[in-house]
Amino acid sequence: MEKLLRILLLIVCSTLQLNAQNTQESWDAYMAAYEDGKIGSTTLRMDLIDNVPIEGFNYVLVTGLTYETANENGLPENETFATLHKVADQLMEIIDKETEFITVGSFMYNKERLEYFYLKEPKELASVIENFYKLNYPDYKFYVNIKEDKDWSYYRDFLYPNEETLNYMADQSVLRSLEQTGDKLTKARRVNHWFYFSTEEAMKQCESELVAANFAVNSSGINSQSDLPYELQMYRVDHVDIDTIFPITSQLRITAKKFGGEYDGWETIVVTE
Repeated sequence: MEKLLRILLLIVCSTLQLNAQNTQESWDAYMAAYEDGKIGSTTLRMDLIDNVPIEGFNYVLVTGLTYETANENGLPENETFATLHKVADQLMEIIDKETEFITVGSFMYNKERLEYFYLKEPKELASVIENFYKLNYPDYKFYVNIKEDKDWSYYRDFLYPNEETLNYMADQSVLRSLEQTGDKLTKARRVNHWFYFSTEEAMKQCESELVAANFAVNSSGINSQSDLPYELQMYRVDHVDIDTIFPITSQLRITAKKFGGEYDGWETIVVTE
């Protein structure tokens, strides 16, 4: 059975209530390999990026535990992960008693998990957290560091993913949506792609290059609601597993930029048994 599903490249995240501000949180996670080949896992708030730095929260707290694991990639096993998650919850309770704060993310790498918080006032929080670790987790090595970070560089430059990773996460999010409807992602199907350009000439040049790559034109014309008013819709039959679709969307972004345009996402049909 097939049914049409329009899916835009949006990061679908869980929503939680922010303790320091009256807004909704949007969280997501990604994994990346670093220079030594080891895997790191980052979980972070995605919704803050257009609003940082946030006035008054000028200090960053980085703290966490080093753990043991049998996993070669350095990531924790289930029981250890449960402990680390518990620690994160306990840290928020501790910090909440001392100062206003914003939780922005965590980073697991090389047998260590670090939590990141932005604080209004550091006070004696470092000592309080050190005593907490010594009392409750005496067998673990811990790390505590509070420093001024008015520009929120820890969040913007370290935790927040680069453009390529964002695009990968977006494609993964689309595939999760497909899988939630029962799609096994094993069958090729028609995939539609959207592009926008500032001039008709640029749109036509991109169209010609995509046709040469076996894409077909679905429609082209004016979209007065877009800052780039010339809209092009192309399609091709492809597989949509992440190892197939991400290289395709990456190349389409490059092609669109080549002609001064923007690639604006894809849609496809849900294919279920």
